[in-house]
Amino acid sequence: MQTPFGIWLPQVTVLRCEHFEKAVDAVDAIRQRQCVVLQLDHLEAAEAQRVLDFVAGATHALDGQMERVGDDTYLFAPSGVEVSRLLS
Repeated sequence: MQTPFGIWLPQVTVLRCEHFEKAVDAVDAIRQRQCVVLQLDHLEAAEAQRVLDFVAGATHALDGQMERVGDDTYLFAPSGVEVSRLLS
């Protein structure tokens, strides 16, 4: 992606969330303009919802996007990254 400051190559961070503190790591990565694949399959349902709400809210505040990519797996992208899904 071309920016006014040169070429920016997006990075993808995969986080398997085992406790709420990993949610902060996910938000920090998004703030650093990285895409985050967040896996919530190791959490109780209530804790997974809490993490999802926190990261989704932060992503929205940063003008990013969220996409569910599987059971308990979500993609969060910073602003400027277009997320699209091809349906077959």
